[in-house]
Amino acid sequence: MRQLGFYNDRIFLFFIISIVLIPILTVFSFLFSPSGSLWVHLTATLIDDYVLNTLFITLFVSLFTTIIGVSSAWLVVMYNFPGKRIFKWLLVMPIAIPAYISAYIYAGLTEPSGFLFDFLDINFDLGKELFSLIDIRNIYGSIFILSISLYPYIYLLCYSSFKEQSYCALEVGKSLGLNDVNSFNRIALPLARPAIVAGLSLVVMESLAEFGTMDYYGVATFTTGIYRTWFALGDESSALHLAAILLSFVFILIVIEKYSRGSREYYHSSQKNKTPIEIKLHGKQAILSTLWCLIISSLGFIIPIVQLIIWFFETYEYIFRESFMNIIINSVFIASLSSVLIVAISIYSSYKNRILNDKLTNIALKIFSLGYSIPGVVIAVGIIIFVTSLDSIQSFLFESPLYFFSGSLVALFIAYLVRFSTLSHNATEAGLSKIKKNIDLTLNTFHLNPITSLRKIHMPMMKTTIVTSLILVFVDIIKELPATLILRPFNFDTLAINVYELALSEQLMYIASPSLMLIIIGLIPVIILINNTIIGKNEKFKT
Repeated sequence: MRQLGFYNDRIFLFFIISIVLIPILTVFSFLFSPSGSLWVHLTATLIDDYVLNTLFITLFVSLFTTIIGVSSAWLVVMYNFPGKRIFKWLLVMPIAIPAYISAYIYAGLTEPSGFLFDFLDINFDLGKELFSLIDIRNIYGSIFILSISLYPYIYLLCYSSFKEQSYCALEVGKSLGLNDVNSFNRIALPLARPAIVAGLSLVVMESLAEFGTMDYYGVATFTTGIYRTWFALGDESSALHLAAILLSFVFILIVIEKYSRGSREYYHSSQKNKTPIEIKLHGKQAILSTLWCLIISSLGFIIPIVQLIIWFFETYEYIFRESFMNIIINSVFIASLSSVLIVAISIYSSYKNRILNDKLTNIALKIFSLGYSIPGVVIAVGIIIFVTSLDSIQSFLFESPLYFFSGSLVALFIAYLVRFSTLSHNATEAGLSKIKKNIDLTLNTFHLNPITSLRKIHMPMMKTTIVTSLILVFVDIIKELPATLILRPFNFDTLAINVYELALSEQLMYIASPSLMLIIIGLIPVIILINNTIIGKNEKFKT
């Protein structure tokens, strides 16, 4: 019986892994498949734009987010200047605003009917100059939006790294004649390198996966190319060719990132009584530090929120529409159901991996946690092929399919499972690792069923971890745009879809209500992150 249970556990784990692998392998299978006439046209006219624009955006977003994130974290950790306590919070807040919402807001700010245009035109007669000088709907505007939206990934990790660095290392540097700049460049920055690389990898993956900003700003990248080739031009094969190229690029970056992290190790003491002592800034230095943090937090959070609030008071009647209430119900329903199922699968898989503890299972679960690196549009097109194949098989075996997987919530759930299982898997693995193996040995002496042990012993001990996982997965599902846009059932709108469609029809003022709802929901994990990194004294933020 025990042997049978062992094989059942393996079957379940590999069934879950196969769900993750199917869309990946489906997309990869088109990398060397025969191409049609449209693919020949794309390679001759557009493929260069897709590659160059994607690389250009990724490169400069990585550069700007690194500069902003590292410099802001260093200022907040090492120095005391006016407004520091407030900026510790504000600098994290842009992570709660999806990049595509910031893109819509800044487009509305700078257009002739926008607040910024009206303000400058009425008070300073500079409306024409603003219109002629600022054109944000292009590749440079996309870089700006992604930079102010994604830098908190690096800021958070660098904040933790700088906070944990031993003050002794910096003191030794000063004794050797290093000034503050040299100490930062030669001591603090190398010690923070793993945190910077980890944050930068998240920025790169998010940049590659971004669809809403690129689509609205008219920038030809792989994500927009895949969507338009499939749904505008109707060529599934060419779209999958593009998806396969993008997926190959993502996996190359994953390998480079893993190698970069593993090639060097940095050790430093993180004892509480040896953390860096804040340096009080005065005069010009204090003003410049405050101004820098104010500009960054204003661009990333304050200006978008103020503009949304202004729009909300102009269009507040939108929240009383019956369709808007249905959209909220749809969003909460699909996100709640999916997050509970995803976290439950992650808990069970992580627990079984803890019990089995063999190399094959470890490798399988590492594959299970790859999904977050894959753009949502790539996952979606891979799943479309898979579910339509299931419908075709049913049509072959029966007169008509017993259940249409295409355009169903099942297809949407599979996409969410592939995309967001990494978040819950990493969290549950970390939570289980804190429970000593001696507890498992003790439970074995009572001959408790593994499910009973998990439900009555391990899960109560992991309560905080489970709640955190549920919140993180819930919020990411609510904000997900391309996978939901492609796979949602007919007439099933979510908050993200509602914002996208309103912006697409140029009703930018009306995005205020669904956008503010999304941001309020997104603030929940931000508060958790702040408590764990900025306020919490003994917690570490891990990715």
